[in-house]
Parts: sequence; structure tokens; C-alpha cells
Amino acid sequence: MRRVWGTAASVVLCALVTACDVASGGGGSRDDLGLKAAPQASASAGAGAGGLGEAALGGGDVKGFSVAVAAAGDAVGQRDVRVTESACAPVAYVLWGTVVGKPASTVVREASGEGAAVTVVLAEYEGERAQRAMDDLSGAVAECSDGFTVTVDGDELKVGKVVPEIAPEGGDQAMGLGAVVESDGVKTPVKAVVFRKGATVGYISAAPKGKTDKDFAVPTAVVDAQLVKLG
Repeated sequence: MRRVWGTAASVVLCALVTACDVASGGGGSRDDLGLKAAPQASASAGAGAGGLGEAALGGGDVKGFSVAVAAAGDAVGQRDVRVTESACAPVAYVLWGTVVGKPASTVVREASGEGAAVTVVLAEYEGERAQRAMDDLSGAVAECSDGFTVTVDGDELKVGKVVPEIAPEGGDQAMGLGAVVESDGVKTPVKAVVFRKGATVGYISAAPKGKTDKDFAVPTAVVDAQLVKLG
């Protein structure tokens, strides 16, 4: 399996730590689950005058977090994520750090801090496709609430119940979701926050670096900082 989230600046998660317990009764890491960032594409037509690159998080934007540019070579894309129920594909894409639909451009950042490894993807869409991506994800969360099976890089994983969670304020649309992903009997909570501002959608997914509990969530500091940068 390819390395999680790609860059040398990426955090080595609890695959390298013993006793990674979670509230669901097990523990794991993004490495176990094949969770990586989406490929970095052109940002020439992005949010604001400077494009998506300017709107993306930088090294000093999130207090207590290190932020790095994701490496495309180790990235996971939609083609690498296969689900048994096609209607559940949007949920799988979001949990594995890639995008819904076909954006015109994307940029990816990796953030590490507060016991979490986080992928932030900004995607710029044409026309009404950003809203359509949000609608498709919302429908998939409802339809796939009982869970589904996904294959990532050839490894079959089980996604448990998909649960809506608190959505952030500050966008035109927003939602939160979470699930427990099982790989070889090891369970890891994976959470995501998705929001739309105009034609730009932000996808923020997170998993614990080590031990966690039922209160694990996408770090609000990362979400808030990204919303501020989008303006």
C-alpha cells in the first residue's frame, strides 16, 4: 500500500505506535486505511484574485499545526476508491481525502497537530457543479448511513455507520460527517467537514495520530482558518 498523505512532512500515524485505542474498541491509522490526499492540480482559475493557491492554508495560518503542500506522487484519487454501492462513492471520496464530482482545479494541504492528521482540499468548480457536488454528498450520507464496503489501492475496508455531524458556519453550504473504518479488525474513526463558498468547495478530512476517544473531531482551528482564507 502506498504511504499515507505522501510528503516527508506527513505525520507517521499510529501504525507506528502501539495500543492505538479508539472509542469503537480498536485503533488504527490513516496508513492502515490508505488515506491520502487528492492529487494537486492546476489552480489557475481559483478562488479570489490569486487563485486557489493563495486561498490555501500556509505554514503559519493555523496555530499549533504544521502545514505542508501535499505530494501528488503519493496521492489517492477517485480512480483508486471503489465502493460496492456506487451511491456511496461521494462519502468514500470525502473520507479518503479526495473530491466529489469533477472540479476544474484543486490544491491540497496537509496539516498536523492536536493529535490529528488532516487533509485540506480546495476545489474550484465550473457553473453549478459546486452545489451539485454538495447535493450529491448530502444524498450519499443519507443513503449510506448503514455503512458500505470500499476498496482502496486494492485493499478492502469496511465503513461503519455514516453519521452527520455539526457543520461549520461561514459558508454558503456546509456539512459534517463521520464513520469508523475497519481494516483487518482494526477500527479507526475518520471525520470530515465539507463547505462551499461560491464555486469553491473545501474538503477537510481527519483521523487520529494516536489514541483517541469518542470526542475526536476535525480540528476546528483548521476549519476556521481555511474559511477565513477563503474570505
